Amino acid sequence: TRLARATGGQVVVTLADTEGNETFDPACLGHADSVTEERVGDNELLYVRGTRSTKATTVVLRGANEFHLDELDRSLHDVLMVVKRVLESSAVVAGGGAVEVALNIYLESFAHS
Repeated sequence: TRLARATGGQVVVTLADTEGNETFDPACLGHADSVTEERVGDNELLYVRGTRSTKATTVVLRGANEFHLDELDRSLHDVLMVVKRVLESSAVVAGGGAVEVALNIYLESFAHS
């Protein structure tokens, strides 16, 4: 269903009509500028580009082992949630050493005065 939403198409459950004949309505088709299969590492991935919805994006994570991929997945999820909350609240609370940097700047200017 994600692919249908991205391309503007509809999920077709069956090709049979009420009489039992196989038919297909072209209005169910979505749109994509290109659909290609490309090799990434040992895998073949299907890339659907130029869809109607610009909100759909896929991030391909690759790592040495499952543990590494799990950590990458958690980190990416954390980053996306931070971006989401910033967009929702329009505010940022400084962290990651910001207090120490601000104190360092203050003390340095105090020492030169």
